[in-house]
Amino acid sequence: MAQKQSLTLTKSLDILNLFGKSGVPLTVKEICRQMCLPESTLYRYISTLAQRDFIEYDFSCQKYRLGMNLVRLGYIATQQLEIHRSAYPVMEELARKSGETVLLTLRKGSNAIVVDVVDSGRAGIKLAMNRGDILPLHSCALTRPLMAFLPDEEIDLILRANPPRQFTDHTIVDLKQLKNELKKVRRQGYSYSDQELTVGARGLGVPVWDYSTTVIAALSLAGSIHNFPKLKVPVLLGLLLKAAEQCSVKMGYVAGGKY
Repeated sequence: MAQKQSLTLTKSLDILNLFGKSGVPLTVKEICRQMCLPESTLYRYISTLAQRDFIEYDFSCQKYRLGMNLVRLGYIATQQLEIHRSAYPVMEELARKSGETVLLTLRKGSNAIVVDVVDSGRAGIKLAMNRGDILPLHSCALTRPLMAFLPDEEIDLILRANPPRQFTDHTIVDLKQLKNELKKVRRQGYSYSDQELTVGARGLGVPVWDYSTTVIAALSLAGSIHNFPKLKVPVLLGLLLKAAEQCSVKMGYVAGGKY
């Protein structure tokens, strides 16, 4: 019995690893082919993993993908990441200087997860953002820096598997317009959004780079449209870029390359 349970656990973990390696949703036939298992056997493992939210079925593409339970476990793991520890004091200082809410987001597949939030305490709209919240990569300035610097082929895969969702009347959901916006973010090095995620709120987001010049996080400022007027954007952007560079340098990035 113990040997059978061990084999079941091993196969289940192998299935999860397969999703991690592929980076995209998979059909049952694709999993069977790569796992060398008959469908009848595979369905037992799939059913168990799905019941516990480790994987989920996406009806839009009729494929399985990693589930929210793994996202939650991933969030716990991010608490141990160096970027989280390194960025927090920088975020506190940025919140104090800017008077706005500071957020740190990491990519999780086709989504972004909020790993830290520092509220300046300033009066205004209280942003409904908490640690562990999940947002689509396309959604706004808080997340787009994580998507903009990916290869175009990977961006296309993400958008096909997860078409843009509309949060407000200002959310960019047209694919051509969204791709042009991502190119703009890549070109100028920052993202700006105006009430695309929350009515009455604006945001600025920039990438955080590591030693290999890979984007590993996005550092963002968000606030109400009253406290975050467009005329103030250049000043806030300067503070944000400086803070992101400090975080990047702590992750081994050589200053002067991207900022």
